[in-house]
Amino acid sequence: MKKLFFILIVTLSFAGCEDVDPNEDPRGTITLDIVEGQYLYFNSIFEYDPYVDHVHYLTVQGSSFITYGVDINNVGALTLRQIRSLPRYGWSTILPIVPGNSYIVRDWNSDGVYARFQVLNFITDPNDNNRVIGATIKYQAPFNL
Repeated sequence: MKKLFFILIVTLSFAGCEDVDPNEDPRGTITLDIVEGQYLYFNSIFEYDPYVDHVHYLTVQGSSFITYGVDINNVGALTLRQIRSLPRYGWSTILPIVPGNSYIVRDWNSDGVYARFQVLNFITDPNDNNRVIGATIKYQAPFNL
């Protein structure tokens, strides 16, 4: 009986282990292109007071991300699933676009709600391949630690 119980416990312990591929996107990840003149709004995830008009967005200007109402931080060459902590330093409103790198977005006024995205590639001007006009990104929002 003890042997059967031992086998059952060992079997259940292995059944509870699940391998998660770090390259697999988290549930709710969206892939999109963002180019100059377009805005990715974060109002719905950062809205903490429905009576106050707050604007939170990310846009592209040249080869940089520009934000309003939020800070952004480049956390390096990580996949979305590999982002497990928040940086203490390096928050900005303007950062260069780096393909392969991931970023975290936070609201200036609220704590604990974040968005995360990864740059897949540059989008260049069809008439001038040296001119960056946007990026293809995949993002997940909200992202809570």
